[in-house]
Amino acid sequence: MEFIDEIFVGESIQDLGTIIYSLRRRIPVFQIHCICLFDEPQKRFEILSTRELFSPKNRNRTYMIAGIAGGKAEAEDLFLYMVETALKAGKDITNPLELIS
Repeated sequence: MEFIDEIFVGESIQDLGTIIYSLRRRIPVFQIHCICLFDEPQKRFEILSTRELFSPKNRNRTYMIAGIAGGKAEAEDLFLYMVETALKAGKDITNPLELIS
C-alpha cells in the first residue's frame, strides 16, 4: 500500500495522522472509506471501506490510496471532486494517473 503525495481528504476527517497510522498497520478504521487506484492490467479506482481493503480478497493486490473519506457517500463526492479538479486543470481523465498527479 502506498499513498499519493497530496492525498485527497473528505471534510469529515479530523485526525488524518491517526487514520494513516492505522492504515499503514493494516488496522481497519470504522466508517472510513478509501479511494484506491489498483495497479492491475487495467488501472482503475475503487472505493472501499478499510475493512474491505484489508480483507483476504484484497490482501495481495497492489494499490495506491488517493483519498480518505468518512463514509461511502463522502468518498463518492470526493472522487467527483477529484475528477472535476482534473478537468479544470485540462488533464486527460481517461488516464487514472492524471487524476492523482
